[in-house]
Amino acid sequence: MEKTKIILDVDTGSDDAVAIMTALLSPELEVLGICTVNGNRCIEMTTENTLRVVEYLGSDVPVFKGCAMPLVSSLQPGRRPHMPFIGQEDPEENVHSDYLDYLPPATIKPQKQNAITWLIDTLMASDGDITLVPVGPLTNLAVALRIEPAIADKIKEIVIMGGAYEYGNITATSEFNIWIDPEAAKIVMDCGAKITLIPLDATHRACISLAECDELDAMGTKAALATSEFARYRIKGYRVFQPMEQDDWGPIHDALAVAAIIDPTVLKDVRQLHVDVDFSGGSADGMTVCDVNFRDKKAVRNAAVALNADREKFVGIIKAAMARSERA
Repeated sequence: MEKTKIILDVDTGSDDAVAIMTALLSPELEVLGICTVNGNRCIEMTTENTLRVVEYLGSDVPVFKGCAMPLVSSLQPGRRPHMPFIGQEDPEENVHSDYLDYLPPATIKPQKQNAITWLIDTLMASDGDITLVPVGPLTNLAVALRIEPAIADKIKEIVIMGGAYEYGNITATSEFNIWIDPEAAKIVMDCGAKITLIPLDATHRACISLAECDELDAMGTKAALATSEFARYRIKGYRVFQPMEQDDWGPIHDALAVAAIIDPTVLKDVRQLHVDVDFSGGSADGMTVCDVNFRDKKAVRNAAVALNADREKFVGIIKAAMARSERA
């Protein structure tokens, strides 16, 4: 079986952790490296959390530290009053902790090379067969595209967890990853590479239930137990932060992007659309504007946008991956 080569780009909190474990444990994928970025927490925390996950699974996949700040969104006073990396209250504090305390502190270190130059070097040396999986703010990829625009032609596909069509989770219109760095998102959406966008409309179906947490616990593997722990934490938080369709469900947003590479049919209602990103600083700042009615006849349909997902298939992919981990 020919494996799909991927590079993960993460701001590791609880759902990123499940995404990383799913990727590392899936025989369909070859993880070339993992880049970290500021987002859910500061770059030092997201990098430490990423290293914890990699070491917990005994993997030797290299980790590269990326951008510590967004491109420009934090420069204007008042534009980002709740940014977690400046020490203010995090609106997602109910679903992300500073560190993944379930996992031991990392003893391994990130690579000396930074994520941006590694991304450029790796893509330019490739045969155009690498899929990028950014599941945090798009700062790293945007900076890489600005430094070396030619990488766009070397990318097989970009599978993004981010954005929202019907509703946001950080503002009325915006999803967290895009809102943190909408200028970066605009650069990536307009780069010309093949893009699959997986917004909240789909990831809110990618939920794990408490009963399924019990099933993961029963597996007894290291990855299954960690996934159960992270999912239970998210279920508890989402009951307060943003109630799901069922009270015992919690979305594992980022893992859906990895699952979609393993089995694209996990995504439903996928439409080729023109997607723009608002970075005006107003009430729609960070909004992904999806032209579902094709009002702009001249606009390039730059992304395949998934507006739904198969929850049962998603859970099956996650459980199959976690079963491959060693027993705790």
